[in-house]
Amino acid sequence: MNSAFALVLTVFLVSGVPVDIAVSVHRTMQECMTAATEQKIPGNCYPVDKVIHQD
Repeated sequence: MNSAFALVLTVFLVSGVPVDIAVSVHRTMQECMTAATEQKIPGNCYPVDKVIHQD
């Protein structure tokens, strides 16, 4: 199964609570990593199905 990849940035609130923010979604891991480099985002790329909670 092919999966899209989300560029995720972890932000820490003033209270110290970490919050993950999906910045963008890409077709491949390589595209996602390239976007992170181009945008100078210290984020990580994860498969979308691991990022989105489907309850």
